[in-house]
Amino acid sequence: MLRTIRPGFALDIRELIVQTESTEPVHKREVRPSPSEIKAIYRIEEALTEPAPRIIALVDDLLTTGAHFRAARSILSERFPDKRVIGLFIARREPKSSDPGAIDIPQS
Repeated sequence: MLRTIRPGFALDIRELIVQTESTEPVHKREVRPSPSEIKAIYRIEEALTEPAPRIIALVDDLLTTGAHFRAARSILSERFPDKRVIGLFIARREPKSSDPGAIDIPQS
């Protein structure tokens, strides 16, 4: 998708995070996992860490509570402490008040 958005532009696209176990889709769960629970099943794909990235952009199709982003940002920040980690989300769904750790984004 990223290469299609910016054809001909030299993008460094790597899947640095691997999920170590299969999980039920979050939208089908009654209770959403916390960032720490999500982080526990993530690992860095060390074979893809060189050369070190200059900046890390996490791209996802949907932001709901931000739990997956916070888990991914945390593990990447531990591995690359001197690198900036940003998020790019195509859409946002307003979470229910019962979603743990929901990010409060002011509406304009």
